[in-house]
Amino acid sequence: MTSAMFVARPALTACVPPACVRRRTPCTSHAAFLAWAAVSFLVLTMSGCAAPQRHAVPKELVSAATPVGMPAVRDFADRFSPTLQQSVVESVRQARAASPRGTLDETGAANVLALSGGGANGAFGAGFLCGWSAAGTRPTFKLVTGISTGAMIAPFAFLGPQYDANLRQAFTATTTKDVYREKSLLEILFDFQSLADSAPLANSIAHQIDEQVLAAIAEQHRRGRRLFMGTTNLDAGRLVIWDMGAIAASGRPEALELFRKVMLASASIPIAFPPVRFDVEADGQRYDELHVDGGTVVQVFFYGSALDLDAARRAAGVTEDIPIHLYVIRNGQLAVAWQVIMPRLLPIAERTINGLIGAQVVGDLYYIYTIAKRDGIDFNLACIPDDYVPASKEYFDPCEMKRLFELGYESARAGYEWQTVPPGLPERTADHDLGETPEPVK
Repeated sequence: MTSAMFVARPALTACVPPACVRRRTPCTSHAAFLAWAAVSFLVLTMSGCAAPQRHAVPKELVSAATPVGMPAVRDFADRFSPTLQQSVVESVRQARAASPRGTLDETGAANVLALSGGGANGAFGAGFLCGWSAAGTRPTFKLVTGISTGAMIAPFAFLGPQYDANLRQAFTATTTKDVYREKSLLEILFDFQSLADSAPLANSIAHQIDEQVLAAIAEQHRRGRRLFMGTTNLDAGRLVIWDMGAIAASGRPEALELFRKVMLASASIPIAFPPVRFDVEADGQRYDELHVDGGTVVQVFFYGSALDLDAARRAAGVTEDIPIHLYVIRNGQLAVAWQVIMPRLLPIAERTINGLIGAQVVGDLYYIYTIAKRDGIDFNLACIPDDYVPASKEYFDPCEMKRLFELGYESARAGYEWQTVPPGLPERTADHDLGETPEPVK
């Protein structure tokens, strides 16, 4: 009895929202939410609750597993993918059927957009895209990739400026209760998958992604454009790239449900939100997989090891070089802001997670930049300015999100000065090929 009371009391304390929510003080990123979740998890694991039953994919079949009825819509990001490679080859052929050069707009280039994670900071990226439209310089993207909050933006970024009103609504009118519901201690003990219920987020996605939106994405996919989203396979601990246009264009009755589930999984912060279960098949047997926020592996992605663009170009019969412009929108700041940290568990946890996420972002940007330089792709980066001071009163604060939306909007409308190298890399080295040693300064 004494032991149970000792466990329950701190658990109840742990299950309240982050301190920044309770005290109505600024919350700089989703690190506070992660810190609350992590600390709560450590406390609640003392209760020894049983896990739900699973029929997991055996290790030797993990790479062969595919969603039931849809065998060619995804693959792991850390290996060459014949599935995704074939999708890219087909995309070039589809685009060339409409235009001899296979370009989509008057820029004469293939334009790519990569949208990062960042929680409520996604309002910046949403506003940036709308401001880009207002400036009249936003290109038609050949490929859009999104992860976590970037996955929430990606469908509308993919469909173009006519869906800017959807972006504004989604990222300026959302509140915390539209994203998650806190569980009671009793709920957690009986369903020990997460500390919060993500049903509100699932409902929001269902409202935003309907049959009409799915049909529009399918139409653009058939014109040679591609929409990729990333989730993390929990068993494998690896990033999975989903070809969302292939799902939309599959004609399968379960396409809409699968599309929505991938979006939900991409934004499901582990521990805080429950993992999303996918029914898959491998070697003639049915299994299940658990997927969570792609941001647990990377914060932003391009294509990495999954594709060989030069081979895809040759396979599609393209002989001329087409310039590729990559635009990365980081829904967050690149530097971790200076802050006095009190010697208490939650502030220390929040600060630590913030630092880890910041380092992960920089590493992801350098990796993408390296791939871009290797493949002759123009690299451009936009982000929230490091001197921006957030003023959130809750995790998804409509007032703060409107501020971020307008910041992104005005930045792009005025003509944003894109960063052409990752943070910390001197601009003067950008003209040198990677691996070359610059001449010494005399």
